[in-house]
Amino acid sequence: MEALLGARRWRWSGAMSAAGYHPSRAASHDGASRTPRHSPRRRLGPGTPIAAGSPAWMRGPVPCDTLSRMPRYRWSHGPPRVGRSHPIPRAAGAMVVLGALLLVGCAPRRAPDPWQTVQVPTDADFRGLWFTDSLNGWVTGGGWAIDGGVVGRTRDGGRTWRFTSGVVFGGGKGDGLARVQFRDSLTGRVTAGERILVTDDGGESWRPGRRPGLSQGDLYDLQFIDARNGWAAGAAIVRTEDGGETWRTLTHSTAENGYLSANAIHFLDATHGWLASHSGLLQRSDDGGRTWTRVALPLRAGEHPTLRDITFSDDQHGWVVGERGAIFHTADGGATWVPQAQGVPIVRVIPKGEPRRPREVVPELETEPDRLTVWAIRFADADHGWAVGSYPDVAESVVLRTDDGGASWAVEHVEPGENLQALFVLDRDHAWAAGERARRRPQVILRYAR
Repeated sequence: MEALLGARRWRWSGAMSAAGYHPSRAASHDGASRTPRHSPRRRLGPGTPIAAGSPAWMRGPVPCDTLSRMPRYRWSHGPPRVGRSHPIPRAAGAMVVLGALLLVGCAPRRAPDPWQTVQVPTDADFRGLWFTDSLNGWVTGGGWAIDGGVVGRTRDGGRTWRFTSGVVFGGGKGDGLARVQFRDSLTGRVTAGERILVTDDGGESWRPGRRPGLSQGDLYDLQFIDARNGWAAGAAIVRTEDGGETWRTLTHSTAENGYLSANAIHFLDATHGWLASHSGLLQRSDDGGRTWTRVALPLRAGEHPTLRDITFSDDQHGWVVGERGAIFHTADGGATWVPQAQGVPIVRVIPKGEPRRPREVVPELETEPDRLTVWAIRFADADHGWAVGSYPDVAESVVLRTDDGGASWAVEHVEPGENLQALFVLDRDHAWAAGERARRRPQVILRYAR
């Protein structure tokens, strides 16, 4: 094939009979001439019209998609030494059919879905995911029919899971667990309503850390930057300096019902941290969480999306996500933020005939097209990351992927019947996602296997 690349346009200088190839040459319109190399396999190039009585070009030992990757070359064909097409004899019909089949086989194929759906033996909704390596991981959540929350444990990278319920001491139905973080295969922490639970045996047993003023409201997210220093956020911001054994309150929401409370917290070090909250509220702290300053996002007039998650891949590159497909990025440590919407399927138009979810199931449904809520975002490095989001109206979730730092996104996986809300990315080859069931079906956890 490489011998044919010396000119841009070609015409036939040889022909094929039913018995096989005649000696032939390929002549270009700019005067060049090459002898093509023919393969005993006699494959047909993709894109060549195949019909009885029409010309065909037989290619040599090159990949099926070589020509399709060369749009700058324009190929023409004609019979040797004459100015009209040379028909394929009827006796070559079988070869033409074989060539057509080979063409079908050479058609572009979609890459296999790298996300595997693993059914798990629980009805719980999941809020937290954490892995310490490619094999050992935990998932946390709960449900209205589950007493005291649930913890799932895997030792094989998420292929199989074992679940334990009743984790919250004295907890009743609906008392679930939210975000979880493990320092190693034994030591972990998880938010559970107003409490923060501690384990030192890999999640087999849990005990509450000491926190004064439990009536200040629920905690949703937590983060540890080392073995001793951590924060948790929700209706209040609390801090520990002894690994989660004791906690002190730094600040709490003054809004009724904690409406302006934080949904996600992220600290870069012991001093600099970020909060993502309701009503488009993004805040930063430069004193370890004692005081917080609002940071403006480039929102349109009248837009106040609930922010669901925030993450940084290093001290300069960060992302915050939320309702209506919101993804914002900073490349200067949070001084400025820009939207990243390219490729994000913000609106999910319901196809004709597809049922909407009953209003009694989702009472807050809007009459406008369903819009994506991005629940979680994580990066393996400054360029490669994933985000998960859901369309509550149609009970469908998507996994978005970027390989350019969020400048563009692509849908890598679609999961019907699930509202994915938790995401963990270990590295570029290992990631997991989970959430809540939105239809009657077995609960699942997704694992990325590259």
